[in-house]
Amino acid sequence: MSSLLLERPPHLRDAPDDSGDGRERAPVLLVVRPSSSGMLRHVQGLIKYLPEFGYAPTLTGPDFIRDRAGILADSRAVSILRSHAEEFPFVHCHGVRAGWICAWAFRDQYPWLWTVHHLLLSKSALVRALWRWIAKFPRVITAVSEQVKAGLARGGVPAERIEVVPGGIDLERFEKIPRREVMREQFFVPAERPILLCVGRFVRHKGFDVAIQAMERIWECLPDADLWLAGDGPENTRLVKLAVRCRRPHHVRFFGYWSAVEELYAAADVLLAPARDAGLGLSTMEAIACGLPVVATDIPAMRRLVEHERTGLLVPPEDPAALASAALQLLKDRALAQRLAHNAFQTAARFHIRHTVEQTTPLYRRLLYR
Repeated sequence: MSSLLLERPPHLRDAPDDSGDGRERAPVLLVVRPSSSGMLRHVQGLIKYLPEFGYAPTLTGPDFIRDRAGILADSRAVSILRSHAEEFPFVHCHGVRAGWICAWAFRDQYPWLWTVHHLLLSKSALVRALWRWIAKFPRVITAVSEQVKAGLARGGVPAERIEVVPGGIDLERFEKIPRREVMREQFFVPAERPILLCVGRFVRHKGFDVAIQAMERIWECLPDADLWLAGDGPENTRLVKLAVRCRRPHHVRFFGYWSAVEELYAAADVLLAPARDAGLGLSTMEAIACGLPVVATDIPAMRRLVEHERTGLLVPPEDPAALASAALQLLKDRALAQRLAHNAFQTAARFHIRHTVEQTTPLYRRLLYR
């Protein structure tokens, strides 16, 4: 998370920001734990585009909010956050860990907005009770998709309290994609080798184990094909074990968290998004913005992004054979793959994170002038 630094030094937190264009900007404190996921890119988008809408963002949290809960560390985090927030009219917090710290620090005595980025999938009564407790205190709660909102509501958070502000991606990041042949050379991959790519957190609902199973069928037709897995998370060990036991383990490559993910999209032939469930579908958005054809599961979050046989292919979840068949169809029919990718690329503008920022700022005004 070292790339996420405080936007303004602490001694300037009480000064209005004019950023050199003569406009005063209202300060807003963004709070987030250390992250390398879509939440990180969401917050980076806010930092980049909020000044256009009259707000001066300052980031805090990555240096003192621990990934794991602990009474001593969290008590210290609460104290630090309270001191950081003193000169700000409101706080915008992201994720459950930051939400827990904000709820403990402010309760309902201070205006703060809580954005939830992930699906509430845990069946633990304790976890669900924690989410409900946090949700008692923010003035505003937002979810990055209808699926995330539905998960919160199933967990007991009143649906009428949750507003959907769809998440997005920074399209400017993908305006200049590296050349395919250059990336192939960089990754020491033959120019004609088929590459299938999965990007995201290594958690069960992403379905990356299904992608590994699908490769068994793909190798029957294309024995030189590679599967690239970019990400990290609690499923890492299980996925590695699955890869080791598969027919061609040397054709499964783990990249970990790859910050320049556009390099992988440029080198690959097809993105596989075999999710069992999804909150946003960030990697699918990114692949579309890079002109990479997509095979995704036929679930609500993916149907929002991909129109079957027009902008990509949709297959049933938990079906390695169907996933393999669709991937092979695109690998063998390059004209079809290019047509779907081109059609999808024409829809990419709707994913721009700037739209997210534009829909967020009215909520800020509500906090400021309530």
